[in-house]
Amino acid sequence: MKKLVMIMVMSLIAGLGMTVRMTAPVFAMNHDMGQMIHQSAVGGYKFMYHLLDKAARDKMMNGMEGMEMPGMSNSPDITSHLMVSITDAAGKPVSSAKVGYFITGPDGKEQKTLTMGMQDGYGADVSFKAKGVYKIKTKVVIGDKTLMDDFTYDVK
Repeated sequence: MKKLVMIMVMSLIAGLGMTVRMTAPVFAMNHDMGQMIHQSAVGGYKFMYHLLDKAARDKMMNGMEGMEMPGMSNSPDITSHLMVSITDAAGKPVSSAKVGYFITGPDGKEQKTLTMGMQDGYGADVSFKAKGVYKIKTKVVIGDKTLMDDFTYDVK
């Protein structure tokens, strides 16, 4: 009986070790995709913004077809996927926030979108068709805290 229990415990430990090794690259995947376009600190939190082209966005979303996904669009105007990763003062990823973008293009057109939480960030499809400077405002609600961030992004 002791031998059986020992075999079961060792199997469980080995299985957990394999799970950690298999999931770690998936968690880090978003940092390898897209271009970092901005980072800032707001209220003790760090925001890191990445911009993915449509092909990288589609690859990231592979296997999620049919799910309800706020911030995702099939519009032909969509050119990119804007993601923000948020970490707290201790460097831990924030996974329970509500995040939205308000973007004003160089032509004055406005985009307003909620994001979808994914792995270690929050993303939404956006359109950066026109060349010029875009004003990007981000609203983040973490518990009872509301954080606002804004920056510009130049499409050349």
